[in-house]
Amino acid sequence: MLRQGPFNWLKPKNDFVLKWILGSDNDQSKELLLAFLNDFLYAPALQSFTSVEIVNPIINKQSIYDKGSILDIKAKVPGYGYVNIEMQLTNQKNMHKRSLYYASKLIGNQLFASDGYSKLERVVAINLLDFSFFPSTPYHSCFRLVEERLHEPFPDLLQLHFTEMPKFVRQDQAGKIPMNDRKAKWLRFFTNEDDTRWFEMAKQDPVMEQMVESLRVASLDPEARELYEARAKALMDLNSIRGEARQEGIEEGIKEGLKKGRKEGKREANRELAKKMLRKGFEVSDIIEMTELTETEIEKLMVEINTH
Repeated sequence: MLRQGPFNWLKPKNDFVLKWILGSDNDQSKELLLAFLNDFLYAPALQSFTSVEIVNPIINKQSIYDKGSILDIKAKVPGYGYVNIEMQLTNQKNMHKRSLYYASKLIGNQLFASDGYSKLERVVAINLLDFSFFPSTPYHSCFRLVEERLHEPFPDLLQLHFTEMPKFVRQDQAGKIPMNDRKAKWLRFFTNEDDTRWFEMAKQDPVMEQMVESLRVASLDPEARELYEARAKALMDLNSIRGEARQEGIEEGIKEGLKKGRKEGKREANRELAKKMLRKGFEVSDIIEMTELTETEIEKLMVEINTH
């Protein structure tokens, strides 16, 4: 039974909170993660997932403070495949490439040199986005491989799910979310900003009661709150750095663009952005995502920075 009392609740859109509740190495987390996956992937009642292994259950404290780290949830569902769940709060305009990149790594990391391709299992990426990304109206999009003329589906080895939470909120407020939408209760949980609604939300069903209780426990735990606040600050700092770097790159690109033309100006902006990110210690893979420069070009920039 949930106990009511005044205190400040942690916000579940923080990726640390998501991992604490659904990605910790304990029975309750696994139970909640199974319920989440069954609903999000619309597992039929007679074919529901019954077990799950959390591949990366440890929350490395260093990663909390690391602005460039990813606090995602990687899980293996026996008989189904691997699932990666990520919460993204800021639109860096590259979410489609980012999701494909990390899903591809999850595919590639399954096999050792001596393994046969028959061991390769399905990979599903679930991206919870706190921004609108696609121009289409539906709040949820799922991409799979299909033959382009006949639309014949490729064997189901890769799924990329994108859930745009602002679209869901608008449609939910307008009463446009169907009653049988199994994702709805989870998204109402993740997007809730009104602390007075938590106990009402907990009354929906036993799963939501457990979710709210887990959030309450985390909110009252001093260590969890400290890590939550540290993570929130790290993400804010990251967004600030990205904004400053992009602006500086744009300004440099504009100057160069007056001389070399628009295309070269954009390229110079990306070069300046890459330099800024290198100086701030970003991973090369992240720089490639944001600038679309090649790894060779970034290596040359590293040399350029180190020789000046």
